[in-house]
Amino acid sequence: MTINKKYKILIFRTDRIGDLINTSSFLKSLKNYYGNSEITLVCSSYNRPIAESYKFIDKIVVYDKSFFFFKKIKIFIKLVTSLHDITITFDGKNFSYLVSLIARAKHKYAICFKKKKSIFGLSINVFRPWIILCKIFFDTYVICDENYNKQNVNSDFNNHYLTMYYYLLKKNNIELISGKHIFEIDSDSEYIFNKFFSKYIKKDFLSIHIDYKWDHYDINIERFNSLLKKISLNSNIVISSGVEGSKFFEKLKKNYNLYSFKDMNINSSSLINSNIILIENLSINLLACFLNKCTAHVSSHSGATFHISAAFNKPLIDFIKKDKESEYARWIPPGIDYNRASVDKLDDLETIIFTKISN
Repeated sequence: MTINKKYKILIFRTDRIGDLINTSSFLKSLKNYYGNSEITLVCSSYNRPIAESYKFIDKIVVYDKSFFFFKKIKIFIKLVTSLHDITITFDGKNFSYLVSLIARAKHKYAICFKKKKSIFGLSINVFRPWIILCKIFFDTYVICDENYNKQNVNSDFNNHYLTMYYYLLKKNNIELISGKHIFEIDSDSEYIFNKFFSKYIKKDFLSIHIDYKWDHYDINIERFNSLLKKISLNSNIVISSGVEGSKFFEKLKKNYNLYSFKDMNINSSSLINSNIILIENLSINLLACFLNKCTAHVSSHSGATFHISAAFNKPLIDFIKKDKESEYARWIPPGIDYNRASVDKLDDLETIIFTKISN
């Protein structure tokens, strides 16, 4: 079904890259449903490059909490004085809720996040925004219980974030068609990657992304190096680093070739094993090129690389703590080859990797 009447839709996603990519199929489906619509996305500085690549988004407003006060006020006034037919608040941010409360819109949708907190020894449920505000200002809202260890919660949408977005509109009898994640690679990044691949990689490779989480896992570096060398007998390995940096990644620099892509220039330090390389200082588009080419991707549920890999239908191996399983399960894209290994079981990680690179 397609609605031909022109709708002006305002959507808030002022968080991180992975959050926006996880919403991409919903946004495209919404654009298809309201065929003559104008979708304005309020995004963050982080996910702006991704938002700009999406053809189903018509206008972009960038908001960041680091902006100067008067710039925030200017953006706020611009948004609340514009007339919209629909507002949808996904990101759970105070600014987004405040704009949505005041904005002139016929239909207002929101996610209300519920979490249990201890205050003066008492365990109480805290809602963001307050539940009374949802009842007064939002004609359609969903309560999302954020108590990750609680069983049988959020049953209306299977305790799954992307399903929740579709369910939010379904409550108002709007049936959107779900789809896969979307990521668009720019041609300049693709050109740089192709040159690098043909010169330094040349064949199939496993992708591993290491971010700050790995620093807290107490992984035996010698055992991990042994695992890498064993894998490298069957496949090349490309190990990337997150923008926050990682002490664990720094340790690996002592053993493997490093390529730094600062300002689109490639600087390298060459060691012995050419089958295992480290890459750092990549733009998100250049990182996506590596993910698009890999045979499988390993990360500790790093949001951006996790959801970009899903957009390219790559087998995903989540290397995480056991107590994070229920939390991260909410983010698993539907219909993908998803696998999980606990950080204290490198043998399980090895088994899964060999299964994927052998297919």
